[in-house]
Amino acid sequence: MGVPEERGARAGPAQSRAQPPAEATVPVRSCRFGNLAVPADRVVRFIRPVVGFPNLEHYAVIEEAQTAPVMWLQALGAPEVLLPVVDACLVTGNYSVELSDEEARELGLRRAEDARLLLVMTLHPDPARITVNLRAPIVWNTRGAVAMQLVLQNSTLSVRHPVRPRGAEGRQEEVGRASADTP
Repeated sequence: MGVPEERGARAGPAQSRAQPPAEATVPVRSCRFGNLAVPADRVVRFIRPVVGFPNLEHYAVIEEAQTAPVMWLQALGAPEVLLPVVDACLVTGNYSVELSDEEARELGLRRAEDARLLLVMTLHPDPARITVNLRAPIVWNTRGAVAMQLVLQNSTLSVRHPVRPRGAEGRQEEVGRASADTP
């Protein structure tokens, strides 16, 4: 991914072209992944803190092939705070949340397709015991790199909804592998 050339800048036979700057990265320390350089566009600012972590505002979104479909929210500056999350659409097909106008404005959401709905997981070595919290989803504006965790008042939603991935045989085993060595 390069930066557009300045208007009027030209490279000719006698001029050398500068290399485009490398993609900006943020150094991240993680209890699970060690030291990482995460692309800056994968750092998310929570405009409302994650429940239980009122002083942590920035998280790196880590997606590793070995743990897919599980992703990780690694708190910046707190290597011990690592939250497993999964796209809601992989767990349940009929789950959605309604944002108030104020929440959509806070997130800077202009289009629904810019929102990614994540569920925080409770991992367990036994894949049949892995759950997600349907009452406290995370809404991430992937264009604006901001997110918020909602706390829904709907008492019919489970905080320990069993993970039964939709449409992909073997996905539960993959999630189980991701949780097998969770710190």
